Amino acid sequence: MSILCIGQAVYDITFPIEESIVENQKYRTYDRHECMGAPAANAAYLCALWGTETSLIARVGKDLFGQEILRTLEHVGVKTAGIRQEMNQKTSISSIIVNKKSGKRTILNAPLKEAYFEPHWPEKKPEVLLLDGHEKDVSLAGLQKYPQAISMMDAGTYKPECWELFQAVDYLVCSQDFAFQYTGVTIDLDKKETLKATFEKLAELNSNQLVITLGEHGSIYLENNVIIHTPAFPTKPIDTTGAGDIFHGAFAYALHQKLSLAEIIQLSSAAAALSVEKLGGQTSIPLLKEVEKLL
Repeated sequence: MSILCIGQAVYDITFPIEESIVENQKYRTYDRHECMGAPAANAAYLCALWGTETSLIARVGKDLFGQEILRTLEHVGVKTAGIRQEMNQKTSISSIIVNKKSGKRTILNAPLKEAYFEPHWPEKKPEVLLLDGHEKDVSLAGLQKYPQAISMMDAGTYKPECWELFQAVDYLVCSQDFAFQYTGVTIDLDKKETLKATFEKLAELNSNQLVITLGEHGSIYLENNVIIHTPAFPTKPIDTTGAGDIFHGAFAYALHQKLSLAEIIQLSSAAAALSVEKLGGQTSIPLLKEVEKLL
C-alpha cells in the first residue's frame, strides 16, 4: 500500500518582518528561515513522516537547492527515484515574506519551465494519487497508468490548462481563491445561496467529490446533496506558508487509511492548524501523534 504524489518541489527562503511591505523601501530581518516547499513535495514529506510508503515525481535542478530537497525527502523515507534532476534548469525557489503580526505570507515563486518527461514510476502500484496541477502531462499519464488508485487534486489556483485533471480526479480539494476564480461567487458562510451557487458551478469541473478550504474559516464540502461546514481549529498563526499543502497531504494520508470524509476533513484541519504555529512549509509539518492529541 502506498501513496504517489506528482507535482512541484521548491526550495523556500522565508523573511519574517514586523510590518507590511511598502515599495522602494529596505527591510532587515535576522531570523531568515529556509526549507523545502511546494504542494506535492510537502504532501509527500507528510505522508512518509506519518509512516506511509510514499513516492514523489517532480523535477529539480542539479544544484545545491535540488540536492537539499532530495536530502530532506530521503531523510523521512520518501522514494525519490521519480525526481528528475534537470541539467539546464535551476531548482524552483520561492522568496516568502511573512508578516509576523498576522502570520500571513506573500510568495514570489520562480518555477521550472514545464516540459513532459518520461517518469520513473514507483515499483508498487499506489493506492492514492495526489496531484498539485504542476507537471500536467505526467499527472494525466499517472491517472491513466493507475486507474485503480483513489485520486485527489490540490487545487490552489484555477488554471484552465488543467481542465482534464479537474474532471478526472475522485476528489477536487480546492482553495477559496480557486472557487472564486472559476465561479465568480464570493463565499459567505452566512449566505447559503453563495455556497449553493459555488458548488453548482464547480460541479462543471468535477462531478465526483468537491471540498473547498476556507483558511481560518475551515472548509465546506458536499455530501448527499448537503453542504457541510467544518470550522477550523483555533490557532495563533505565526506563518501560514504550507498550510494548504499540509491539509492536502493529510487528506491523502487519510484517504489511504480509508477514513470517512468527515474524519478526513477533521484530520486535515488539525494538521493545517498546527502547521501555522511554526515557521516554514515543510518544517511546520506536525507529527501524527501531535495531530491525534489535538483531535
